[in-house]
Amino acid sequence: MTTRPKLRLGKTLVPGLLAVALFGLMAAVVFNTTFSGSLQGFSGVSSITAEIGYALFDLEALQPTEGPMTNTEPFLVSFLLIAIVLDAALDAALVLAKREDEGQTVAALSSATADAEPSSTQTGTSRRGNLGAATDGGESFRSDSGPSSAKTDDDVVASDGGESA
Repeated sequence: MTTRPKLRLGKTLVPGLLAVALFGLMAAVVFNTTFSGSLQGFSGVSSITAEIGYALFDLEALQPTEGPMTNTEPFLVSFLLIAIVLDAALDAALVLAKREDEGQTVAALSSATADAEPSSTQTGTSRRGNLGAATDGGESFRSDSGPSSAKTDDDVVASDGGESA
């Protein structure tokens, strides 16, 4: 006997219906708008982008003093406001995308699961032996010859000039 998939009527139904309604409203506005007539623009200007760039870097010698594109500061203000809003949106997306499991930050592209054994790079070991904590930013190596010759992390830190706990 097969089971049918169940429709989730929880927290995702209302936002989903709202998104579909908003898409329908925007599609209706776009399809009912007539774009007849000639497009308006700035005649006689070769590049609006160049004019905004001249205003951005305050290059008055290169800005035109007469013609249709003499005052580009309103464009510059809107350009800078859009840049700030997009930067804030990017920062917010990065903050929201960061995951934490058990108080530790998890990389977005990690493929390890909670029940899988940690790999050798996650536990601090490598082909060269166990890695100890070095206070100078480098790696200190310990031998894996046995319990009698193994040093603890406190011994490794203390031998590098740090204080032991």
